[in-house]
Amino acid sequence: MASIHKDPRGKSPFYYCAFTLPNGKRCFKSTKLRDRNAAMQFCLRMEGAARKAAVHSFSEEQARRILNEIRELSGERAIRVKSLVQYSAEWLRSKEVTTSEGTFIRYSGFVDDFVAHVGKHRSAATIEAITPHDVKTFRDFHVKEGKSETTANLALKTLRSLFNDARREGLISANPAEAVKTFNVEKEARDVFTHEQLCELLAAASSEWKTAILLAYYSGLRLRDAVSLSWDNVNFELRQIRYFPRKSNRGQSRRADWKKHVTGQLEVPLMPEMEKHLLSLPSSDDPAAKLCPTLAAKGTGGNRGLSRMFQRVMAAAEIHSDRGVPKKGKGRQFKTLGFHSLRHTFVSELANADVPADVRRQISGHSDQKIHERYTHLALDTKRRALANLRPLT
Repeated sequence: MASIHKDPRGKSPFYYCAFTLPNGKRCFKSTKLRDRNAAMQFCLRMEGAARKAAVHSFSEEQARRILNEIRELSGERAIRVKSLVQYSAEWLRSKEVTTSEGTFIRYSGFVDDFVAHVGKHRSAATIEAITPHDVKTFRDFHVKEGKSETTANLALKTLRSLFNDARREGLISANPAEAVKTFNVEKEARDVFTHEQLCELLAAASSEWKTAILLAYYSGLRLRDAVSLSWDNVNFELRQIRYFPRKSNRGQSRRADWKKHVTGQLEVPLMPEMEKHLLSLPSSDDPAAKLCPTLAAKGTGGNRGLSRMFQRVMAAAEIHSDRGVPKKGKGRQFKTLGFHSLRHTFVSELANADVPADVRRQISGHSDQKIHERYTHLALDTKRRALANLRPLT
């Protein structure tokens, strides 16, 4: 029978609870309560929980409910518990406003697939129930479907981010994705366009695609940035282009600031060929009008997206890309040449012209040196010119 007692030594102002554990031992716990009735209620709940545990009729939900009732009697807040479905939905909503459109789409795909992989019953249970085994089998599932190990690593890193946030919020004590290792893979490298291929691309491109190609080649713009540029981003008097890269601005479009230098805004000189082309385009009284209005209205991915459209421009120019490792199932085979290769070409052309790395990084907007190095493809002549500085030994 549960009972409450005061410390006979008078060292504590709180009531103590005495009750019997499932193994038959008598247990004494402080209730942290001064009120006798509240302390008795606390003690009875503790004893009831012990009895249920003794006959194995104690579900996780019942344990949580009783524990929260005990905490409320002690004047403490109830323990926050969320299911995987609940928390992942909240997490994605927060990422929708803090990441770029492309990153959010990738996160959504991985998280939704993981919820489906875990199953309806377990995903509706507490997020604490997710184990490293769940994460590992999900990582391996991607490879079995024919997707690359790089894609499987991206899925794993997405889950690490999700569970890290859950741990920071106090919903879990350990991140189950941290115990799962990423695959050790060599990243497939993009190639650069030759000067002849660039000329062929321009000859085969429509007016809008020609605009996008020139912006990528002369300013290093990514595909979405190139097609989203408006007349407000161009200043013919200053002969300059100013824009905020979407990738570093959470996918949000920001208007160029021509009054002052702003952190995160890239300022690129307007080169003569680029200027001549822009002046040949139909002008607009609306500064917000897009330079590539048709392309700006399209998405990047999918069979009708911008990336696939650019592949058709390449085909019209009779430029054929090498392909990466063959994939099975749902895997998408990597192509060494694509619109993003223009950005690689832009950086590499500057490097081969001996433009210092810090200048190249400022123009391209690369904040990370290692990433910038991946975009730098030095020509053999550049290496030979560098080696020519070595003094002969004979």
